This record gives sequence, C-alpha cells and structure tokens, in this order.
Amino acid sequence: MKKPNLREIVKLAAFKLIYPLTYRLFCLRPQKKNDVLFCEVRHGFLTDTYKPIVRELKKRGVKCRVFYIHNNKGGMGYLLRYLKLCTILPTAGTILVDDTCNLFGAFRFRRGTKLIQTWHSCGAFKKWGYSIAGLSFGQDPEDLDRYPAHKEYTLVTVSSPECIPHFDNAFGFDRSKKPSPVRATGVARTDYFFDKTNIGRAYDSLYSACPEAEGKKVLLYAPTYRGDADDAQPPKQFDIASFMKHFPDCVLLIKQHGFVKKHTAIPDGCRCFDVSGTLPIEKLLIVSDLVITDYSSLIFEYSLFSRPMVFYAYDLDSFYDYRGFYYKYDNSFLPGEIVRDEQSLAPAVRKALDNGCDSAASERFRERFMSACDGHSAERIADYITR
Repeated sequence: MKKPNLREIVKLAAFKLIYPLTYRLFCLRPQKKNDVLFCEVRHGFLTDTYKPIVRELKKRGVKCRVFYIHNNKGGMGYLLRYLKLCTILPTAGTILVDDTCNLFGAFRFRRGTKLIQTWHSCGAFKKWGYSIAGLSFGQDPEDLDRYPAHKEYTLVTVSSPECIPHFDNAFGFDRSKKPSPVRATGVARTDYFFDKTNIGRAYDSLYSACPEAEGKKVLLYAPTYRGDADDAQPPKQFDIASFMKHFPDCVLLIKQHGFVKKHTAIPDGCRCFDVSGTLPIEKLLIVSDLVITDYSSLIFEYSLFSRPMVFYAYDLDSFYDYRGFYYKYDNSFLPGEIVRDEQSLAPAVRKALDNGCDSAASERFRERFMSACDGHSAERIADYITR
C-alpha cells in the first residue's frame, strides 16, 4: 500500500474534519430560504449555464449571489477557497453548481437546502464520473468514494428523459436506495437559441469579427480536446488549405474546446479563422450552415437547428479506448456521416452542404436527446427554486 504524502494527508484532513466542522459551525447562523448561491466551479466569470436562471430569478425578486471556486494559483490554493465556501453555504436556501466539485460531498447539507447540479452540457455522449471509474481517463474508484461529489443533490437538470439513466450512472446514484434527483427540466443555457433577437445579434457578431463571412456559407469545425483537462490538446489538424479548395463559397471557422490553449495554425490566403477566443459557441451554432465535429456534446444543441453535421473521427479507436461513449458511435446514434480519414472529409462535407441534413434522422435525434429544451428551461428551474 502506497504511503500517503503530505499533500494527501492535508487534503484528507480538510475533507474529513475541517470542512465538515466549519460547515456545521456556520449552520448556527440562520438560513435564508430565498437566498440563492451560484457556485462557478471552473471559471472566474458567470457562465451561460447560469445567466438565464439568474435573469429569471431576478425577475421574480429573488436575491442571487455568486461564488467563484476557480482560481489560478495552483497548488493547494483551492483548499482555502473551499474553506471560505464552507462559511457561505450554510446560510443559502438554494445552491447551484455547474460541474463536479467534491466539496459538495464532504458533509450532509442542513435540512431544507436545495442543491442543484446544472450540468454544463446536453445529451449523453462521452462517459464520465463513475461510468469510467478505474479506466485510463477516469478516477480511481476508491478516490471517488473517498471524496464523493454528487451524493447531496436534490435536483440534476438534463435535456431529455433519455439522459436520466446515464447521469444516474455517472453520478453514482442507486435508485434501489433512494429516488434519483435527475429530472428532464431542460438545460437553461439552451433557452438562448429560442430567443429570436439573438439570431440577428449572432450574425452581427460574426460579421464584426469576420467580415469575410458576409455572403458566404459558414462551416464550423468544433472538435473536443485530447488528453486531460489540465493539459488539453487539440486534435490532429487536417490540411486546411487543401480542404478549402473544395469550398470557394464558404468560410471555415475553427472553435477549439475551451480547455485548449494552443492557437490553430492557419495557412496564408485561406478563408479560415480561429475564433476560439473571439466568438462564443452559442453564437457560432446559430450562424453555422454546417458543423464538423468529432466527440463533442455540442451536437445536441446544434440539433435544435436541423442543419447538417459531419463527424470527423480519425482517432475513434484510440479515443474510445481512452474515454468510451454511452452509445455506439455509428448512425444508429449520430445524425450525420462519419468520416475516418482526411481524404474523405471534404467530399462528405460537400455532400452534406449541398443536400442538407436528413430531416427524419435529425428530428429523431433531437426528440431523443433534447425534448425538454424548449426555451423555458430556466423558468422550470426557477419554479423549483421558488416553490
């Protein structure tokens, strides 16, 4: 058995003793039922996962606070942020979290607290959490049990009933012991796509950032990352110059995953632009005539538009061994052509662009994975908070 190092000892003491005691101490303060606390796990700004809910609650006169768990100090700095959060959590009537944070499993919350997990992506694509415990990408099962993150949720929001069993599995919920908190309320960030005023704003943003897009069709390449989140790498780049020779009527926009820090090398003279740090994915999905991706969950949001998708999965076998999927990676699941090599990519994109999407397949996919997303998700979440 490996001897624990000082870092592990400090962490264990914090989670098993210091955090629970601090939380219980501050439970002596009165709880404010109408006080809603939004906890940002990874970012130092309020994300689109939360914004629609905040707006809806403010319309109802509900007080909202934000705590940014994210910090860039590295090392053990996050432990101090957790300690501060332990002094704030007890007085909130409702707490929202948008990603995995193991502090929320370090103690039992006081009675009457609503703890909502507004998971940041739609559908169910790549496996995570307990679904891949012990695999190369996943955490050690003993570590997941030692520092649980998900046991105290009272509500987990998902985009359709189809997703519920997969979230149960990923979060480690056992329905035989107690009812699952996972509900098909819809995902609040998708409300953005149902507001028609956002369409014009999205095109204005596109033409401001990329004037060359006016009068052209827009192809969006938006892959997921490779490796671990802390050292995320982009996928192998295809030959952009050769690819764009097939599309004189188009511009190509590249949006790398938010974890990826490398800029895409764009050949001179190409109508191709890396907009990773310029345009948010919500606006890009609105303005794109076709999306090229691989294993990204953005396919669920994009299905709301009934437009063509092409899946460039050159490393499918190795990626599957590393991560795994909830569904077989074929056309019984995906609503678009799957391409395994670079030579087939441009012809597949040209065909999809000219012919459009398979409307029946697109509708089945959207109904299966996005049926609860109708522009009113934030309202339903706010109803749960205020009832």
